[in-house]
Amino acid sequence: EEMVEGLQVEVGARYDSGFQFALEQLKVVFPDLDESKLGELNALNKIVDGKLVPFTPDDAS
Repeated sequence: EEMVEGLQVEVGARYDSGFQFALEQLKVVFPDLDESKLGELNALNKIVDGKLVPFTPDDAS
C-alpha cells in the first residue's frame, strides 16, 4: 500500500511539473500575456460552457 501511495504522489508531481513547464513555455512564446490570467490556470481545471471551473471529485465518477 505504501508503494502505491508513493507512486501516486510521484505521478501527481510529474503531472504538475509538466503543466508548470507548459505555462513557462507560454510565457516565452507569448511574452505579452497577462500573468494574472495565467495564474488562474490549474492542471485540474476543466472547461464548461467556455469557462474554467475547478475539478471536483464528483467529476471523476
